[in-house]
Amino acid sequence: MLSPLAKNIIKTLAYYDIFSYPLNADEVFHNLPVNHSSSKEVKNELEYLCAKNILFRIDDFYLLKNNQEFVQRRINGNRLCNKRLKSAFRMSKLISKFPFVRAVLLSGSISKGFMEKDSDVDYFIITKPGRLWITKLFLTIFKKIFLLNSRKVFCINYYIDYNHLEIEEKNVFTAIEIATLIPVFGKEYYDKFYEKNIWIKNYFPNFPKRNNQMIDKDNPGRLQKILEKLFDNRFGDWLDDFAMKLFSKTISKKFRYLDKNDFVLAFKTTKCESKYHPKFFQKKVLISFEEKLNQLQQSLKISLM
Repeated sequence: MLSPLAKNIIKTLAYYDIFSYPLNADEVFHNLPVNHSSSKEVKNELEYLCAKNILFRIDDFYLLKNNQEFVQRRINGNRLCNKRLKSAFRMSKLISKFPFVRAVLLSGSISKGFMEKDSDVDYFIITKPGRLWITKLFLTIFKKIFLLNSRKVFCINYYIDYNHLEIEEKNVFTAIEIATLIPVFGKEYYDKFYEKNIWIKNYFPNFPKRNNQMIDKDNPGRLQKILEKLFDNRFGDWLDDFAMKLFSKTISKKFRYLDKNDFVLAFKTTKCESKYHPKFFQKKVLISFEEKLNQLQQSLKISLM
């Protein structure tokens, strides 16, 4: 008979097993779906599960499969991420200089500390209300002209304005994505965003808030001030509406073959939010997680739900 803690440890490792990503003991503790005050007890339970051959330990990592390749893949991915973080920070500072940008956060795989050679650098942007689509328009033009439309170094898949910071979709996937965001610019807005999404603690009560002491302060440059003043009028209102309609029309045409529910999940196009996830990663992960739990329940003859 496994303890509730043991079952939650298995669930935690099951989620990351989808990505072939082993965790160390502290990471298991932080990702537990229940509040637990003792990391030492978690470590003891991990060792117990390894002794029972339910889990495996390789070096300092725990995983569901006794696979050294998973551990080496993680180590290599962590090293590559550390190298690419420097350029991602530089790009974040550049993004922060664009009109109406109020916060820049790293998201996706780089925010988890892991990257592969073909991984994109993903960004999460918080903008001024009513100017989200102008911001996206300027950044998209910059990407297409100066970065040759490269997703590898510049992939902004989520924009939200600072009057609408709470993420509507609340599940284990979005909770992890929010908890692991790395704030680079806009401390005030990151703090507000975190408070508006404190519901993530229902999924990961032990996960610590990201360190925000080193975030760049909001010191807009002269060009940024000039451009914001230039578009802070009726023409700016018109341009923001025009940009939203333009992007919406392009996306609808490009993905017209999609099921309506899938389209709503992958894309959001409102005045206060722009989401662009054409690979349906969230849906795929949630389905894979449910399947993984069902497999483990059958093999271990326990309930994990």
